[in-house]
Amino acid sequence: MATSQPPFQWTAEQLLEAVKGLSSEELRRFLEGLRRWRREREEEALLREIWENSQLPPEKQKRFNRLRRKLQEETISETERKELLALWREVERRNVRRLEALIKLARRRGVTVRELMRQLGIGAKVRVV
Repeated sequence: MATSQPPFQWTAEQLLEAVKGLSSEELRRFLEGLRRWRREREEEALLREIWENSQLPPEKQKRFNRLRRKLQEETISETERKELLALWREVERRNVRRLEALIKLARRRGVTVRELMRQLGIGAKVRVV
């Protein structure tokens, strides 16, 4: 859900004063709406973390693929081997961040990571590389 900007700006103090004027029922509904909005924002952040860490940026991915081919063909230089190792480390860091976000989101939704991946259309064999 996209965050929309109100046509006016309230300070925290003004908002608190407005909330103080709510009836008990209005306050209950307001707080429930606020909790729902907060959960949606937190879920959006987790989804963003999952997608942002699902792949290397295009240029790095191309370089990574080239270096892997050179490694398989046994034509890689020592400098290229070090570069490939650095890219592998980045891939591993991205995989960890992505998996951590998947676990958090699965817990929030009360499903397994595998089920969440199915819901999101992420194949079980999808990985950064």
